[in-house]
Amino acid sequence: MRAEGSRLTSPVGLPEAEPRRVAAHGARVIGGGTLITNDEGQWRVLSGTDYRRYASGEIADEDALGAELSAQGFVREHLDFPRLGAALAARHLLDWPGPSVHTIVVTRRCNFKCVYCHASVVAVDDSSTDMDVETARRTVDLVFQTGNPEITIEFQGGEPLLNWPVVKFVVEYARLKNKTAGKTLHFGLISNFSLLDEAKADWLIERGVSFCTSLDGPADLHDRNRTFLGGNGHASVIAGLKMIQAKRAAGAKVDAPNAICTVTRGSLSRAKEIVDQAVGLGLERIQLGPLDPVGFARRSWDAVGYTSAEFVAFYADALDHLIALNSQGVKAYEKMALVLLIRILEGGRWRFPNGDGLARLAYDWDGSVYTGEDGRLLAAEGDAFFKIGDVRTSRLPELLEHPTVRASLYASLSWSQPQCFQCAYAPYCTVQPVFNHETQGSP
Repeated sequence: MRAEGSRLTSPVGLPEAEPRRVAAHGARVIGGGTLITNDEGQWRVLSGTDYRRYASGEIADEDALGAELSAQGFVREHLDFPRLGAALAARHLLDWPGPSVHTIVVTRRCNFKCVYCHASVVAVDDSSTDMDVETARRTVDLVFQTGNPEITIEFQGGEPLLNWPVVKFVVEYARLKNKTAGKTLHFGLISNFSLLDEAKADWLIERGVSFCTSLDGPADLHDRNRTFLGGNGHASVIAGLKMIQAKRAAGAKVDAPNAICTVTRGSLSRAKEIVDQAVGLGLERIQLGPLDPVGFARRSWDAVGYTSAEFVAFYADALDHLIALNSQGVKAYEKMALVLLIRILEGGRWRFPNGDGLARLAYDWDGSVYTGEDGRLLAAEGDAFFKIGDVRTSRLPELLEHPTVRASLYASLSWSQPQCFQCAYAPYCTVQPVFNHETQGSP
């Protein structure tokens, strides 16, 4: 059934496929035609008539359409298994050399009180959850055990700038280790910008650190979602963004700052305002993140949550408005849309969601290691299901072979989920094990 308020279309009413001729595929009526996809990620939109001919095995090999369908892997007797095997191996990261993104939580202290925050933050004056230098050293040592030639270290919290000495230590120590390792090394600071001054910004920029913040919309919406205990949260975000943009315009070698909008119930009717603010601030990348009922957000869901159909309606309004602005010459894009379009149009590797342990890992202030940031957030609320080790005692190979990593990886595959197995969108979609574990009791 089509979800109320959703643009998703129904798979019902399609003819049964001829199994001797037709290769496994997903099909869905979309617009005036039928979308077909396969596990390789190939896709095609057929007219209703052509799909009925295809499904019944009536399209001959010498037919131009038949030849094209065969080349794309939609005709069973012409499947190129060596090519298909190589494509599936690449898409599912079977040759993946190890995690590339490493999220380090240097403190759980925070000077904001967000309505949806599920990081189990502690008071600003409570330093009991600050990562110490020795734990930071062991964390970086573990990070550099990855076989991946690229490493990205992300600083999160709490508010990471509240433990500024350890942020500096991690950057300097990682840079020192990399003189021998020779990897492509990136750093990212995820901050509310309230403590970002000129001196800190210059120090970070000189060492190649990029910046990301949260901007939930216009001032009234942002400050309702993200209350700054010491002042005006929206103003501090804008000031931080403009500071970095000014330094970049003056020639500083730093990536354009990014801002993530966490969509709450109060956002649903304000899609255009949210997009317009981001564009007005000169942000080319707009990231509209759905709120997950995980941790603290689950407890406050009645106040800030919404249905999936409501989010899709909001997202469609935002995307339509952004496309209209693009047609007027505005250069901006929505990150999730770009990622999906790249998957659909170019194929290539999947990027699994946070909780898989294959592409990324998360490290808490005490040295605990998790399959990803979502798993760490869940542990902060008392459920350590996704904890896989500790920086003091664990080696990376044993972390990656941990049963929870294996279970998460399998659960991330759409064909392991009955509801997803035959969906036409399955080759481009991913499943989030932490979300499923929290909301349904199983990854």
